[in-house]
Amino acid sequence: NGRWARASFQAVGTIKVRQHRPVLGTVKTLQLKREGRRWYVVATAETQPVPLPPTGREIGVDVGVARFLTTSDGEVIGNLHFLTASAEVIADLQRRKERARPGSGNRKRLKRALAREWRKTRNRRRDFHHKTARALVAECDVIAIENLNTAGMTRRAEPKPDPAQPGAFLPNGAAAKSGLNRSIFDAGWAQFASILAGKAESAGRRIVLVNPAGTSIICHACGRRCERPRQDTVICPCCGPHDADVNAALNIATRAGLGPGQVAAAA
Repeated sequence: NGRWARASFQAVGTIKVRQHRPVLGTVKTLQLKREGRRWYVVATAETQPVPLPPTGREIGVDVGVARFLTTSDGEVIGNLHFLTASAEVIADLQRRKERARPGSGNRKRLKRALAREWRKTRNRRRDFHHKTARALVAECDVIAIENLNTAGMTRRAEPKPDPAQPGAFLPNGAAAKSGLNRSIFDAGWAQFASILAGKAESAGRRIVLVNPAGTSIICHACGRRCERPRQDTVICPCCGPHDADVNAALNIATRAGLGPGQVAAAA
């Protein structure tokens, strides 16, 4: 009837699954996945690209934590802070689970509720990434983004021994770094970049990865190093203040060969 399908797995056999949408292309792999009490069949299929008509728009994209992304032509997409929005509910469920008696039915129910809340947060973030990526791919022929090493950016701050006091450590900003790491994880830049690349490939669009070094602090107009008194502003000694995110996006576009700016090539 179009709502049901069958999938076969080695050592499991054939199972009946509810099909929420048709699978297009040639199925290459099937994966059986469990989330909470639900089981899912994940199908990976190979399809031919379906090129979208050209739009003439070529942009650089800067991602961040205050704003999710800013484009070189001034479009801004806000950060919805999915983890922050769910933090209170998650913290309450975590506290109640810890207080519940180990092995009790109540603790098991709270554990399932906590896993469900984390899953909802992930799904909201993924849905936002898909919709944002789809809009960019539909509107742009070429998209330049930074080739960010998020694993390195979110590495924990190492303790710094105090030479004046053996056994003591100097302040290393670990608390602030932990907060920044949490914001980066919540934004999900790596997942977004992967989704954007996949959608661009299927639509015949082009993604250009550029070295991120210096894009935030170099003036896009003259190439001079800027001061950054606030997170949202950079001040060039020659050109004056710029929006920090737009400046970075313009530098990214230039570094990808899409703009007329003067940003110095990264080493």
